Amino acid sequence: MLRRDFVVLGVSALSLGGCAGVRYVAPRASPGRLVIALADLGDDGQAFVQTPDMQRPVYLRRLASGEIVAVLASCTHQGCQPEPVADRLACPCHGSEFSFEGLVLQGPAERPLTRYDVTEEGGDVVVWLAGRGAA
Repeated sequence: MLRRDFVVLGVSALSLGGCAGVRYVAPRASPGRLVIALADLGDDGQAFVQTPDMQRPVYLRRLASGEIVAVLASCTHQGCQPEPVADRLACPCHGSEFSFEGLVLQGPAERPLTRYDVTEEGGDVVVWLAGRGAA
């Protein structure tokens, strides 16, 4: 088996097991931001948030520290969608891996995922898209 085949098969198998429980949430969209109810993160503290006009969702996750992070779920290598696997996001296309904060852990991706500012307002999580994301 070639290394490429092993990496693709291994990441695909991990991805299927890792993303089975991650829910997709339709946000209340307003200019420059996505708003979801805090409860939509569920007991596992994670969700993909996507509107019909978005090519890739935003991945939200509550970290052990309590902070909620949001990253664009689009691999910076070739645009495939990384999925949560254990303690990281893994791209099923070429094996890139990212921390939940979007940092590159393993290539071929060389740039981090786009990260967005997140605030909690009352019982909502607000992801600030316009002008507040960091590549």
